[in-house]
Amino acid sequence: MFKNHWGEMAKSKVVLVSCSSYDEELLDSALKRGIELLGGIKRFASPSEKLLLKPNVLWGTDPARCVVTHPSVFKSVAKLFKSRVSELNYGDSPGGFQPAINALKKSGHAAVADELGLKLADFDHGRYVSHPKGLSSKKLYIANGVLECDGLVSIPKLKSHGLTRLTGAVKNQYGCVPGATKGEYHAKFPDVLEFSKILVDVCQVVKPRLYIMDAIIAMEGNGPRSGDPKKLGLLLLSTDPVALDAVASRIVDLNPEFVPTSLPGKEIGLGTYLQDEIELLGDSIEEFIDKRFKIVRKPVESMPGTVFLKGLKRLVTPRPVIITHSCTRCGRCIQVCPVDPKAVMWRSKRGRKRPPVYNYRDCIRCYCCHEMCPSRAIKIRKPLLGKMIPFLSYISLFMSGRFMKKRR
Repeated sequence: MFKNHWGEMAKSKVVLVSCSSYDEELLDSALKRGIELLGGIKRFASPSEKLLLKPNVLWGTDPARCVVTHPSVFKSVAKLFKSRVSELNYGDSPGGFQPAINALKKSGHAAVADELGLKLADFDHGRYVSHPKGLSSKKLYIANGVLECDGLVSIPKLKSHGLTRLTGAVKNQYGCVPGATKGEYHAKFPDVLEFSKILVDVCQVVKPRLYIMDAIIAMEGNGPRSGDPKKLGLLLLSTDPVALDAVASRIVDLNPEFVPTSLPGKEIGLGTYLQDEIELLGDSIEEFIDKRFKIVRKPVESMPGTVFLKGLKRLVTPRPVIITHSCTRCGRCIQVCPVDPKAVMWRSKRGRKRPPVYNYRDCIRCYCCHEMCPSRAIKIRKPLLGKMIPFLSYISLFMSGRFMKKRR
C-alpha cells in the first residue's frame, strides 16, 4: 500500500505479462506492455538522469543454467531505457571474491552492454551510508556505482533459495553490497530472520524505482545456484518489491509469509505482501501458478537464544553436505565461508586430495558454500535427529495421552 497524489491509500500494483521465450521481439513487446500498464516509461526515467540497471549475477556462468538474470531480458530493458536518459550504467557484485567484470563477461551481460554502449558501474568498491531507520544496522556499506547514479532499475531472477525460500526483488539488492562485505554481514547476522532484515535495509537504502523480474525460465529445487530450470513463461513488474515477491511466491505455490523479508519489508514501509493490498494487472495469475514447482514450503526458523538451544538447533536444522563424488575440490566453499574459524576446511595438510569437511559446531547455516559451489556438489539436508522430530513428537503426544487417561 502507498499514498497517491491525494494522500489516499492505494494498492500496490504488480503486472504479469506472458512471455514464452527469450526471443528478442517477444521480450521487447512484453516489456513495453508491462511498462505501459504501470504508467509508461516517462514515469521511471527522465532525459537528464544517470540510470543504473542491476541484474542478478550471483556468479559468472552460462545463462542457460538460470543462475543469472537472462542477458536477453537485460538487453530489452537496456534498449527501452537507453534513449530515455543521459547515461545508462549497469553492474552487480557477484558472490565470493570474483571481480564484477569477470562475472558479467561470463554471464553475457558485458557483451550486451558493449553492444549498446552501457557503462560499467563500480561494484567492487563502496562506502558507508547512514540509515537511521534501519532494522538491522544504522549504516550500510553500498557500492560506489549505486550511490553515484540518480536511480536504479532492478532486474531480479525468480529462483528458489535454501536460506530465504525465494530469491527475487528484495534480495536482488544484496548485490549492491560490494564483494566480501556480503560474507561479513552473513557472519554478523547468522540468524535468518535477522539477516533478512539487512536485506530489507539494503533494499530500502538503494530504493530502486522499478523491478522487472525474469520468470520466463525460473530455478527450482536446490537454488539459488545448483537448482534446475523450470519454465514459468512470464515477466513480473512492480514498484513494490515486497508485493512482487509475494506474487512470485503465489505463482510457485509458496505462502508469502514464509519469505522472511515479507514481514520486515512491510513493517519498514518497503511494501506489502498482503493479497488484499495488491492489485494484479496484465495476464491472469491463474495461468502461471505451478504447484509442482520444487521449493521448501515451510517457514524459516529463528536461531534460539541460549547456548543449549543453539546447540540443539544445530542438531536438527538442515545443513550443507558435500556430495563427495561430485566435488572437484576447487576450495570455493572454504573461500566463501564467512565465519572465523572456517566451518568447512580441508581434511588434512594434504589439502585438495580429498573433499573438504564441515565442523557443524561453527556452521551458522548461511549456506554461502551452497550458493557458490560451481559443481552443484553441496546439498542442504536435514540431520537424522531433525527427521525424527515429527515421529518423536507423535510418540510424546501418544504417551502423554495414555498418562492422562491413567490419572483419570
